[in-house]
Amino acid sequence: MATHWAAAQTPNNCQPAPADVAQIVVIRPRFHTVSGPLANFDPCHKSVQLKVPSRWNGTPLPVKPPLVIIAHGGGGLGALEMNLAAALQKNDIATLVFDAYQLNGFYQGYPFWGSQATNESRQRMIYKAAKGAYEWALTQSDKIDTSSIFLQGVSNGAAVVANLASVVSPDHVKAVIPEGLPGMGIGLPDNVAVPIRLVFGKLDNYGGKHQEDWMWQRQDSCRVNRSPGPEVPAGNAGRCNGRQNPTDVTEKPIDWMNRLKAQKADIDVWFYDNAAHGIFQGPIDRKMLTYGTDNLTFSWTGSDPSAKEKMLADLVKLIKNPPTQP
Repeated sequence: MATHWAAAQTPNNCQPAPADVAQIVVIRPRFHTVSGPLANFDPCHKSVQLKVPSRWNGTPLPVKPPLVIIAHGGGGLGALEMNLAAALQKNDIATLVFDAYQLNGFYQGYPFWGSQATNESRQRMIYKAAKGAYEWALTQSDKIDTSSIFLQGVSNGAAVVANLASVVSPDHVKAVIPEGLPGMGIGLPDNVAVPIRLVFGKLDNYGGKHQEDWMWQRQDSCRVNRSPGPEVPAGNAGRCNGRQNPTDVTEKPIDWMNRLKAQKADIDVWFYDNAAHGIFQGPIDRKMLTYGTDNLTFSWTGSDPSAKEKMLADLVKLIKNPPTQP
């Protein structure tokens, strides 16, 4: 039986945030964006954890393990991501987690980031950190199988890994798994280079205006998008943002999937019964949240154990037997 340990070596390519790193900017009371240069991924940061499975006595496995890079959701690195990482590690899969906000020097915690910041600001920070994490992981061939990397992201992290699917190399990344994908923020790419498997709990109404405002069908004003610029691949936010077609609405995540599928992309969706937003968060919590100052939303999270077990089995099967790429 395998045990799991964090790589003990201190990386020699530390990239701490510079003094002039991004700043929080107030848009209106209890609602913020982030302005300025964003921090690079720093493998030496205390939030970064690369965990590689080994045998019970600490000796390496017969083969180097695959790696799942987990991009956290809007609230930052928390129990959801750590629960998923621990479950994957028990199946001899290496994991890499980080907190993009802390990399930028922000330690406000979940109450702030979960409800008082724009999607686009959160996604921009997570995107830069996750892309850097992927690039750093490619240098870790002594610990992991760099030809068997997977990207998983939850909520705002799902939007990030969906965009990364457009820029990563299929020589290294075998599949991308966005869970609870929102269609707003930095938008979604027009092309992808690797297979994608979307994940949604059938009760996922997170941030919804009514109880059955399901995430995969969610639309909002184009004004909530930000044209992400050259650092993020071209996508629907370039045509739907505060300046371009601001009176239109964002593309539904399920319509984005079908658009790419019509282009012959290897993309599909996994739905889970008895599951809401963030399947590994814990038991189902049918809560309401205030986003900003007075926008009360349905925000159900978690799942029944059966859904969590099914999702884990599907993930392990995908990782052990990845899709064949042309």
